[in-house]
Amino acid sequence: MSIGTPSRTGRSCRLVASMTMAIRRLRQAAAVTFGWIVVFDALHVYWELGGRFGFGDQADPLPSAQTAGQRVFAAVVLALFVIGTVLPLAFVQRWGKRIPRWILITMAWVAAGLLSVRAVAAFLDDAMRTVFGSPTGLSGLTYEQVLGTATPSAYTLWSARTIDFYFLIGGVLYGATAWSASRRADEQPDPPHRAE
Repeated sequence: MSIGTPSRTGRSCRLVASMTMAIRRLRQAAAVTFGWIVVFDALHVYWELGGRFGFGDQADPLPSAQTAGQRVFAAVVLALFVIGTVLPLAFVQRWGKRIPRWILITMAWVAAGLLSVRAVAAFLDDAMRTVFGSPTGLSGLTYEQVLGTATPSAYTLWSARTIDFYFLIGGVLYGATAWSASRRADEQPDPPHRAE
């Protein structure tokens, strides 16, 4: 028995405990993120089928797809929905191991960034109108252009703010998943060295 054995055993136990914790963190983050996207997807399906809950008093809240540019935009958004839905699962399912980890982590960070930027831009746009009295907000659009009425009800304004906040939650969750996956990758053990 060598003198270094207990130290090596202790280090191995700490490494296993650290990896187990990293895996648990990633599974939890991925599960919560997946739950968020399922609700997000379900709401969009509901709205596409004609549901209006969540939009306040807006008469026609969904963007049209009449021009070629609008149809291309809608196709890109649909692709992002599909990718965003399977992405949290790819971190914790066997089939996800076929995709390089760095690609999944990068995609999760991009999702976090897109959702967060969309939310923060909407908050700033709203603040420019409500707090600073700008008729066109940060986006250069009036309430009538954004919400369909020049004088939106409080119900409509708070519905829009709730949707914006839900985007922010999604950004945080995808960021947490990306961070957890990055930590797990950092804590992977080095391959064992063969004794000379």
